[in-house]
Amino acid sequence: MGKEIPVACCTTVFTKEQRVEYKSIWGELEMRGIGIIEIEKGYQYQYSGDSDTLHLVNEWVSMERKCCPFLTFTVIASNEDDPVLLQLTGTEEAKAFLRSDINYSINTITTINEEVI
Repeated sequence: MGKEIPVACCTTVFTKEQRVEYKSIWGELEMRGIGIIEIEKGYQYQYSGDSDTLHLVNEWVSMERKCCPFLTFTVIASNEDDPVLLQLTGTEEAKAFLRSDINYSINTITTINEEVI
């Protein structure tokens, strides 16, 4: 592994257009969420198993890893009858961030310049 990456969300990596896209994707994922469980090094989010949801999860991960490079993203998908699982994991500090700050950070990303979004 490379050098240690600080546990801090960098919300300035997105353009206004990317913020609009991020907000749209996150809103869709929130509606498709089935549950969240704590796992050893982070959290596992469960979503419906259809292809559209899997596509949204992958889109979200491709954006989220830009602002939160300290996290490890694992997407687990089997057939469409089973949920899509998204694991967000990292160090103990990253897990603490997920526990307390990820919803705040997502809200920050999606509400910056909200009058424009």
